[in-house]
Amino acid sequence: MKNLPFDTISLSGDDVQILEDTYDALKAKFNIDIDCNIHFDIKRFDSTANTETTVGGILSINSSSPFYLVFLKTHYSEYGVRSATRYDWYKYTVWAYINQTKDFGRVLIRHETFNDRLVALLHPCQMKFEDDKPFDHKFYVVTNDDQKAHLAMSWNFRNAVMDMGDNMVLETEGKSLIVGSHSNINLEQTIQLAEFASKIAALR
Repeated sequence: MKNLPFDTISLSGDDVQILEDTYDALKAKFNIDIDCNIHFDIKRFDSTANTETTVGGILSINSSSPFYLVFLKTHYSEYGVRSATRYDWYKYTVWAYINQTKDFGRVLIRHETFNDRLVALLHPCQMKFEDDKPFDHKFYVVTNDDQKAHLAMSWNFRNAVMDMGDNMVLETEGKSLIVGSHSNINLEQTIQLAEFASKIAALR
């Protein structure tokens, strides 16, 4: 087994293999380094804030617009139905971490659901983009500062976000942006995430 740049303690053999395959695929497609100096604060973003989650590894994607892939390891546990035996296991998710030049404030973007539309009829709280109906109809967007978010979310930014995967969530805090999924890591989705993140990182 290869010496992987991730925390593999207590992972199943299948999950370690997924990490290895994903790492190999990323190396084949991108110029990557192992970054030990970057600090990613899990609690800074609502999407990753979890007391049972730790950073299991960070890869630096080196390009004309660099960004990071943060591998988060989350601990789960449950007790057996007919016994007091506790079962523990760990799973990985992957998030892209991008430093932007614009200050977005706090913004959350995800694909809009039917329930979102129903709630909006009673409690309208999401941002509206009257000049960009395709984006407005596709995404649910909330922020703590409408003016700041509108200025930062240019047409080029919104156009790039249109390619965001169905299960992805994008969140900003100031000039920092993360995008990823709460789904367990798999090779195809991680490559898709890295390709999407490279488009967002290239925006200025």
